[in-house]
This record gives sequence, C-alpha cells and structure tokens, in this order.
Amino acid sequence: MKKFVSFFVMATFLFNVTCAMAAGVVNENEKDPDAQYEIGMKFMEGKEVGKNYVQAYNWFKKAALQGHAKAQYELAGLCASGAGNVHQSDKEAFKWYEKAAAQGVGEAKYYLGEMYENARATEKNVEKALKYYEESASYGYVEAQYYMGELYYNGNLVRKNYEKAYKWYLKAAEQGDKRAQFCLAEMYKKGEGTQKNEEKALQYYKESANQGYAKAENELGSYYYDRGNYKAALKWYDEAANQGNADAEYALGLIYYKGETGRINLAASLEYFRRAMVNGNNDAIFMLGEMYYNGYEVDKDYVEAMDYYTEYERLTHSSDAQYMMGKMYYEGEGVKKMLRLQKNG
Repeated sequence: MKKFVSFFVMATFLFNVTCAMAAGVVNENEKDPDAQYEIGMKFMEGKEVGKNYVQAYNWFKKAALQGHAKAQYELAGLCASGAGNVHQSDKEAFKWYEKAAAQGVGEAKYYLGEMYENARATEKNVEKALKYYEESASYGYVEAQYYMGELYYNGNLVRKNYEKAYKWYLKAAEQGDKRAQFCLAEMYKKGEGTQKNEEKALQYYKESANQGYAKAENELGSYYYDRGNYKAALKWYDEAANQGNADAEYALGLIYYKGETGRINLAASLEYFRRAMVNGNNDAIFMLGEMYYNGYEVDKDYVEAMDYYTEYERLTHSSDAQYMMGKMYYEGEGVKKMLRLQKNG
C-alpha cells in the first residue's frame, strides 16, 4: 500500500513538473509564485499548452497560498465562474477577492463590491459595495468607472448626480469604453451634467459606433436621417440592425415603407417590422397592422390587422390605433359592425 501511495505521489509530482516544463517554466522555479502564476495564465489562455481551467486553478492556488496578489484575483475569478470543470463557489471567490483587494488589486475590488451589492457569499452591504466600486474606479479599472457612471446617472445605491456620472463616464470613455462613449454622447445631446454640445455628442457617438456599439450606430442613423442623408442613415441603421437593435430595424422598415431610398420596398419593410417587433419595438406592431390592413406583401386580413391594432393600443394607448379600431368597427372590417345609435328626442 505504501509503495502504491509513493508511486501516486511521485506520478502526481512528475505530472505537475511536466506541465510546468510544457508551459516553458524551468523546473527549479516550480515553487516560485511568479512562475506558478505564469503557468496558470498559460493554462487559462491556452498559450503553449492546451487550455485547461483545472490546471490553471491548481497553479493559481499554489501561488495564491504564497500571497501572490494577481494569482489570488485569477483564482477568485475561476471560483466565481466555475469555468471548465472548476468547482463554482461564491464563498471561495469572495475569500480570494478579499485577499487580492487587500493587496491593492483594483479589479478585485470591483468584484468584491459586486458581491457586497448582490449579497453573494456575504450579507448585502451597500456602503462596502460603494467603497470598493469607487476604489476600483479610482485605481483605473474601466469596468468600475463605467459602473460608477451608471450608478450616479440612474440613482442606484446613490443619489442621482449627473455631474458625477459625467465624471466617471468620461474616465471610462478616455480608456476607450464604447458604452461610456455612448453615454457621454447622450449627456452632451441632452445637456445632462454638462452643457449641450451637438459637436461633442456626434464625436462620442462616432467613437462608440466605430467600435460596433449598436445603440450608437442607431443614433448615428437617426442623426443622418433627420438631416436627409438617407445613404449614411441606411449604413448605420444596417450596422445596428445586424446586431438585433429593434429601433434600427423599425427605422429601416419605415424608410423602405416610405420609399426614402428612392423606391418603395414593402417586402423589406415587412421583414424589418417583424424583426423589430420580435426584438421589442412596439411601433412595429402598429405598422404590421397597416401591412395586413392594406394587404402589403401579405394577404389582406382584417382580423390579423385588428389583433395588431388592439395590441398596440393596449401597450401605448395610441390615438392612431384607436382611430383604426373605431373605423374597423364602424365598417365591420374583420369584426361585427357596431354603430352607436343616438335616440330621438
């Protein structure tokens, strides 16, 4: 039995050494936490060795137990996500994030704040969550900077403050965060937390859109549409619609419906209105009612049209939908004809 145990221990040791050598680390450095961390990163990223989250976890833990801050942070992330076959454990994640944060790892402070906010492996504590979020943001972690902007803009966990939201969005935008760039554009457009500035708004919309952010692409589409530049509008609406942006899909449907590209294309309208409705644009529901009412690219179907008008009225209380429903009841189109008769005298 002793021989078997010894063989198993030796085999395990040799396997770890082989992994270390495969990762390009010299054998005598195996106990060095920096080397252990580097091996863990290679297994996690699949560089020079096959991607293996369990091996990454094992090497990170070796380094983390020796106080290696970055290894503690990476170990916490694996525990939080349960990537690969790593055992998911919020409790373990919290422990290692806390250790990494205590050593000044700004990214760890953000995720520790997240755990305090959402009561993961600890009691909910808004004060501690905000403390860690702000420390992480001040350290320069872009995710924390963007989130601080969100908190102050929406008034979550803190009192709404557009000036502070602007400050944090700006810091994140300066690091190239496309979401923050979009939010800054919106604030310049509306004059929230800063003076209105259409030129600055357009600049940030473009910076965000050029990184493929669908909301910014849609806004650029609207910007060019309002100025009659339908070619540029179509380009940006197309980019946003290809990512499933419902507002861009609706806008494209309307452009083709009106023939603003030079010709009417009702088939394209129908497709985009359907896509927009599925993705949550309510105005597309009314336009589908119009398509069925008029028989555009579909068989004329008053019952189907009434269903769309009724749903749109329920969601928006639209006077346009109410008018069409009243007209259809008056004409008996798809429904039993109903007339209100005024009594004589």
